Amino acid sequence: MTRTLLWDAGPGEIRAGLVEDGTLTEFRIIRPRPSERALLAVGEHYTARIKATLGAGKCLVSLGGDVDAILQPAPGLPEGSLLSVEMTRAPIPEPGRWKLPQVRPASDIEAQKQAGWHFSAEPWETFPRKIADKVDEFVCPNTMVANELGNLILVDMPASIRIDPQAIADADFASLIEQAVTGEFPIDGGMLSIERTRAMTMIDIDGGGDAMALNLAAAREIPRLLRLFDIGGQIGIDFLTLPDRTARLTLDAGLAAACAQLGPHERTAVNGFGFVQIVRPRHGPSIAEIVCETTPGRLSRDSRAIALLREAAASMGHGPRVLTAHPVIIDRLRQWPEEIAALRISLGVEIELVPDPSVNGYGYVHVSQS
Repeated sequence: MTRTLLWDAGPGEIRAGLVEDGTLTEFRIIRPRPSERALLAVGEHYTARIKATLGAGKCLVSLGGDVDAILQPAPGLPEGSLLSVEMTRAPIPEPGRWKLPQVRPASDIEAQKQAGWHFSAEPWETFPRKIADKVDEFVCPNTMVANELGNLILVDMPASIRIDPQAIADADFASLIEQAVTGEFPIDGGMLSIERTRAMTMIDIDGGGDAMALNLAAAREIPRLLRLFDIGGQIGIDFLTLPDRTARLTLDAGLAAACAQLGPHERTAVNGFGFVQIVRPRHGPSIAEIVCETTPGRLSRDSRAIALLREAAASMGHGPRVLTAHPVIIDRLRQWPEEIAALRISLGVEIELVPDPSVNGYGYVHVSQS
């Protein structure tokens, strides 16, 4: 199998896509610095202070500042004790709130880890080096991105770096982000709706025509989407009701075959109501959780600020760039002086930030002629 990693680094985030034998199978977003939570990464070690016992082998710990985490298994130490921990699950945004990260005592680091390509859970500087021997090549949109990537991986790594802006454009990461936000995905004869809840990710199937044909189309597509958008944890699928057990067994066999691409997971059989539950490892937020955070169906403030930066980076012309957006977006950008400075250097022009309460969305970029 030929593996290529598309590496589209822009202001505020890196969009990475794994292509296997010509097909995009996994899409990930890596954000180096937008928030304190984004700096927490699976596999990293932290010094924790035990705050409270939660029972069932768990306790609440502080990682410093206002960042708390769930420690499991609890080591049986008294409150106030310090210990070294390793993060096993990054913070997860849920509707209206953030789910605490999970850590384990550092002495347990030899415990078996689930296999997979968890781009969003990796420290971004080390991620390319970690997978360079697992891909045949990296593909970048331009020389600047290729040079930056080359500084992150060792020169003797087997993976090569190729510049191919058309390959990046053909992947159409922006459309994938839009789909992740809306949660709507077309299938033959109908539509899949993926909705985040605090309890689990729910997938609904809608459409007319033959229920079995629609269910089988959904069964083929759902595992692909779970892998593509890094959706893990508890997943519930509400298939259309089928007339008998024979039909349910046929659907179950089709879903089992499609789920082979998921790697480690657990799955229930299709019950009499057409409901199936899948459980996958969840090391960090999915694409939808990264771009929407705690507001499902809507880009977060960070995502809108990054979208404005990326539009400015892609803008054409020789004059200064005027970035106009709602005041909350402009305030966020002012907290990222390094990103603004990098944008100024890459474009070779001055960057002006203009707040405007009447602007919706993420704002717009004007190329000044002055």
